[in-house]
Amino acid sequence: MKIDKSSPSHWLLLGLQGLYCLIAIALRPFTRKPDIPLVILYGHQFSGNLKALYDQWLATHRNRMSLQVLSLDPEHARSLEQDGIQVLRCNRLTDMLYLARCSAMITDHGLHLMTPLLRFTDIRFIDVWHGIPFKGFVPEDFALQHRYDEVWVSSERLAQLYREQFGFQDSQLKCLGYARTDRLFRAAAGPQSPEADLALPPGKYALYAPTWQQDEKGRELFPFGESGESFISAIADTCAAHGATLLVRSHLNSEISQFSHPNVTFCSQRDYPDTEAILLQADILICDWSSIAFDYLALRRPMLFLDVPPPFKNGFSLDGSYRAGAVITGMECLRDSLGTFVDDPVEFARRYAGLQDQTLAEIYQNQTQGAAARLQLDHLARQLQRSNP
Repeated sequence: MKIDKSSPSHWLLLGLQGLYCLIAIALRPFTRKPDIPLVILYGHQFSGNLKALYDQWLATHRNRMSLQVLSLDPEHARSLEQDGIQVLRCNRLTDMLYLARCSAMITDHGLHLMTPLLRFTDIRFIDVWHGIPFKGFVPEDFALQHRYDEVWVSSERLAQLYREQFGFQDSQLKCLGYARTDRLFRAAAGPQSPEADLALPPGKYALYAPTWQQDEKGRELFPFGESGESFISAIADTCAAHGATLLVRSHLNSEISQFSHPNVTFCSQRDYPDTEAILLQADILICDWSSIAFDYLALRRPMLFLDVPPPFKNGFSLDGSYRAGAVITGMECLRDSLGTFVDDPVEFARRYAGLQDQTLAEIYQNQTQGAAARLQLDHLARQLQRSNP
């Protein structure tokens, strides 16, 4: 859930979250912890690393810890409950009292008005963030996460970035992989599983997934002087000429106006939170400076990077040399490259396999077996056993 500061209902939800959090803190000294440690997941959506951890818990770790998903958005909570997910609601006191007996909390963004938990409880806080970034960050961007016990990163290269650029202590950083890429690495190693199914008809698909405006207010989402409709139509027409369909994915923080085109399917992050399912469906990715490129890299499929100015006021975390694919400088280059690599992904591999291998080795190190979520839960279970013998 993205907070709309002009919405009274959002302020009410935040107020209830903060109030109920304080009540749980006050009751915590008088509340007995359960025999099986309770872990709570909290984020904007139930997706990405959090969903991967939940799915892994269901499969392998239910006897070592209990897991609950905490949601600020009542509508989102109802949807998750209908899908059989174990959900707690921030606007329900009985649910928030689970904080009184919680042993660990894993977040991928922040805590909203639950920050007093960091100071007044012994809950173990773990950050799994929601992207491997091109975007540059400074230590001030992570003032909250600096107070966490652990940050799980994908490799030593990322740990170095967190130490030297983001201001974290070495003791906080654990190189345990990137859980949401497990499905992608497994698919790269063998046939796709039913979990990749988006109910789309068989065929070839190209995915256009730009980043949002980031630090550049008024930034255009579409490059090379094109309007949204003209740019998307041009890609869609090129896809059609080569027997492919275009998928258009807008970021949670942005809107791409939808229009009728016979060869375009719009699948925004808001409506389709399961990014990995979409990536599994895509045969080629078109993006700019979106962190989605580092997820898609796990599949080792063709990637086209639109060469537009980066919208980052603090420069880069991982710079343009990490664009592990074809860099696109204009519409003609885009049409030619898209057609070539949709028809012949082997040609893409011939040109860019070395760059992709090098980038994979840096970003994911030895965590490319699709087992990061299990490794992370094993690590957490050991930590909780030591603190709750």
